[in-house]
Amino acid sequence: MPEEETLLDFQDALLELLSSGQPELAILETLRTDVRFDKYKDYIKDFDPDMVAVACELMGKWAKFKDENDE
Repeated sequence: MPEEETLLDFQDALLELLSSGQPELAILETLRTDVRFDKYKDYIKDFDPDMVAVACELMGKWAKFKDENDE
């Protein structure tokens, strides 16, 4: 898989996790253990739980996902 596509897949999965409603510690655990994120382990290990909590809050307040029927 080309590098750009791998990064896009990581970003999509990260956004999905941040908008999932899961607690930040559960999200961090998924990021640290899911093989989909292996390539980004060094980046993820620096994630702070407070940073993840803020990102989740922002996703809940500001992010809008396009419904498949809206296309």
